[in-house]
This record gives sequence, structure tokens and C-alpha cells, in this order.
Amino acid sequence: MRAVLTLTRALIRTTVRNRQGFFWTLFFPIVIMLVFGLIGNGGGLQVNLAVAGPAGGTAAQVAAAFTAIPIFKVTRMDRAAALQAVRAGREDALLVVPAGPAPLAMHLYYNDANYIAAQEAVAAVQASVSALDLRLSGRPPSLTIAASPVSHSVQATLLDFLVPGIVALMIMQNALFSVGAGLTRWKEQGILRRFLATPLQPVQFLGAVVLNNLIISLATLAIVIWMAVDVLHARVVVPAGPLLAIAVLGIAVFLAIAFMIAGLSHSQEATIPIINFVTFPMMFLCGIFFPVTTLPAALARIVGFLPLTYLANAVRGLMSGQAAGFTPAITGDIIGLLAWLVVCGAIGARTWRWE
Repeated sequence: MRAVLTLTRALIRTTVRNRQGFFWTLFFPIVIMLVFGLIGNGGGLQVNLAVAGPAGGTAAQVAAAFTAIPIFKVTRMDRAAALQAVRAGREDALLVVPAGPAPLAMHLYYNDANYIAAQEAVAAVQASVSALDLRLSGRPPSLTIAASPVSHSVQATLLDFLVPGIVALMIMQNALFSVGAGLTRWKEQGILRRFLATPLQPVQFLGAVVLNNLIISLATLAIVIWMAVDVLHARVVVPAGPLLAIAVLGIAVFLAIAFMIAGLSHSQEATIPIINFVTFPMMFLCGIFFPVTTLPAALARIVGFLPLTYLANAVRGLMSGQAAGFTPAITGDIIGLLAWLVVCGAIGARTWRWE
């Protein structure tokens, strides 16, 4: 154990002294958080709207009217199931249409953990209600609408949406670029082969590499979260225990992927393109900067199985205040991460070579 700790301290000093690497590890995520926190989101609008209410009557008319508007994808659901779908991110909003004669006070529920989709959904529904009311009644407004979030966040901003995504992105980047590229470089230079000639056991060396990445990753994550909350005033929740558990699991998953890439690749020239090929699509598709719901449906289903999507969903579920612990949705993300850990860990163990 002493050998592992000694080597870990040496690796940590090497990481900190590498100014360029330390910039990409810590300051680059902060810059991304600052830049994207100051800009809005463009692009086409598509709102997944659930409508709940009595069968037939006004509820059916409201659902049919919203279905006729191209930006809405309407699904009739019962109230409880629809609320669960909104919390899980499968629907952008739920419109509850009560029974009874006009005037009707409808209620719109939205998930403010997903800031961009929430603001789009609320604005689109509210903008459509007046015209819809006139179509249904032909008289002055008899339909009113009130909107409420279904999570515990208050007045969520784009920064609140970004912070959990940046946390997940840092975990992936730190593991793949620090460990995946580093191991390949050491292997190519013959450094790993020389370790075999020392009293240090291979498992001790690999343990020190894992421990070094774990310490550096958790330390930088703590700094970024502190800056987001205390400096940029992001309205996020930080449940230390569950968040730490998810972060450690995420680090383990992407370390397994890093070892798998290092085992399959034999040169630094091949490793970096492979890592970029793995990270770039996930960076822009897995809900880090923009909601997965903005993607085409077929692509969104595929993206839902990627490890960064599972990690980002779990971290965002905790930091948005939707869950104080491991809810069924977060448990599903954990199962997905564990599946990636087992598969990539097995491939990495089988393909790993010291030379």
C-alpha cells in the first residue's frame, strides 16, 4: 500500500506541474460554463406535450387543437403517469384540463431541471392558449393557464442546466485524455515495460494510476461546483453523498473505457483520434449543453444508451433537486453505467498489454 501511495503522490505532482494539461482539466470547463451560461439557445422548436383530463369534452378538444399545431407532439395520458414522464424527461410539459363548464383554469406542469426545454414549452403553450381559446369558444378568453415546475428548483436558469452537464463532461475528459492517452504514451516510450523490472507490482502501478485520477477528478469537480454555486450563483443542489457515489461510478466507467482504448491502441498517434471519436459525439449529443429531447427521436433513443447520457442524467437529477437520493430514474442510469463498466472493464482486461 505504501508503494501505491508513494507513486500516487508522484503522479499527482506530475499532473499539477503539467500546466497545459491542468488547464484543460480545470480551467477549460470553467470557461465553457461561463460562455454557455451567458448565451441562449437557438434552433427549431419541438415540444412534447402530455394532456390529461376527462375523456371527451374540452380536454379532447384541447388535445386535438394542440395536435394541429406543428411544434407540438401531443400525447393523451392520465395525470399521474404524465407527471412521472415529465419528471423523467420523456415529456417536456403536462397540460391538465379540468372537467366542468367554462371558464376553465388549466394547469401546465414542466420540468425546470431542463431549463431550455422548460422555457420553450411554457412559452409555446402560453402563446397558443389565447388563439386556441378563441377557436374553441368564439368569445373572449374563457381558458386560463398557470404554470408550475415539478422539481424543487426555483427560477432555473441556463447555468443551472449546464453545471451538472459540465460535471459529467469533466469526468469523461479527465479519464480518457489523462489516463487513456497517458498510458499509451508511457507504453510507447517503454516506461511501462521498465516498471516490470522494479519491485513494484503491476497491480500497484495501475492502482496508483486509478487513485491519482480519482483524486484529481474529485478535487477539480469540487472546485468547479464551488465556483458555480458561490461565484456564479447557480441554483443547484449538492447532495454530497449521492453525488459523490455517482461521480465515483462515472470515473470508474470512463477509466474502464480509457484502459480499453489504451489496450487496443499501440501508439499516441492512434489514441488521440480514437478518444476524439469517442468523446466529441457524446459531448454534443448526450445532453451536456442542450437537451436530448431536441434531437430527432431515432437519434435520441440511440443516445439514451451512451455512458455520458446515463451519467449526465443521474448528476442532473440530483443537482436539480428532483431527487434527494436514488430514485427509479437514477437507479436506471446507475444500472446503465454498471453495464458499461462491466463490458468495457472486461474488454480492457483482455486487451491490455504492457508493451
